[in-house]
Amino acid sequence: MSALPPFPGPEPGWPSRRDVLHVGGALLTAVTLAGCGATGAAAADVQPGAAQPQPQPPAGHRPRARLVASTWSFGQAANAEAWRVLQGGGQPLDACEAGVKVTEADPAVTSVGYGGLPNAEGVVELDASVMRGDSLQCGAVASLRGFLHPVSAARAVMERTRHVLLVGQGAAEFARAQGLHEQDLLTPESRRRWEAWCAEQATGAAEPWEQARVALAGRDHDHDTIGMIVADRGRLATAVTTSGLAWKLPGRVGDSPIIGAGSYCDDEAGAAVSTGVGEEVIRVGGCVTIVEALRRGLTPRRAGIEVLRRVRRSMARAGRSGDVAFIVCSREGATWGGCLNAGFQYALTDDDGTRLVNGEVVS
Repeated sequence: MSALPPFPGPEPGWPSRRDVLHVGGALLTAVTLAGCGATGAAAADVQPGAAQPQPQPPAGHRPRARLVASTWSFGQAANAEAWRVLQGGGQPLDACEAGVKVTEADPAVTSVGYGGLPNAEGVVELDASVMRGDSLQCGAVASLRGFLHPVSAARAVMERTRHVLLVGQGAAEFARAQGLHEQDLLTPESRRRWEAWCAEQATGAAEPWEQARVALAGRDHDHDTIGMIVADRGRLATAVTTSGLAWKLPGRVGDSPIIGAGSYCDDEAGAAVSTGVGEEVIRVGGCVTIVEALRRGLTPRRAGIEVLRRVRRSMARAGRSGDVAFIVCSREGATWGGCLNAGFQYALTDDDGTRLVNGEVVS
């Protein structure tokens, strides 16, 4: 049996056990001397009823009443819209939907919505999901074609049906019945890249599924999903939307529309969203596993590290490779982002403004 990986160390910036014992011993000595009538600095430092300095968590991990966090650098524009909605009195899910719609409509983002790289047959297929942390209501769509805002279709599934997930043609017919905007999602640039990819395929890879397997082995396989968490005074919501793996097998569905895999939130515990190779996230039930770790009392950092290490072990056993990243938020608003490979960033917005944070690389 292989050895278990080391448990994550103390949170950065927090005191070590030795520091705690040292400070505790000093305070005990001071109190003892004061009780014996001693005078001087040791006795004067401890005043009855006086508040003692407390160790402070690093700024990136501190609780905050209101925040927006989303994956990747393009999350900054999404955060700005979500924050505007939140500041205007919108609910967390309102903010989530409005925020990720910005990314869905941006043709420069080749892994989400309009301009997303297509499947092996040159068709853009979209996946999306939403969830509320107060009631655990959720909705999703998968393999949706021809609609600009799959996140709005996912919300409509949640609010207007008794279902959680609609797929393919059924999802398209439902979105059309809701009056959602239809358009061609393939931009000239994404078409050019798809045609170049087709020209590069091995001559023996005549079937779409063979082409998709070749694509997975290459480097040109965008899977930079936007996942967003909004927290507002203990209320949580999530939204995830993507065009999925570039050049994927038609009908392939990743983790984004799978509640519990690509996203999960519960006001009683916290929230998590993922990005990266969705198949790896599905295999470990990524986001719900993280939220349940929060419920057990783990910090966002330790919960995220625990699951990322599980992903790494799963891939190693089967000889697979790829990257996975998570953003984690506790019910108090403490956040953390981590990844398996360097390069992941997430956008964080709160009362101090918006900044990009480098995800912690988990070994």
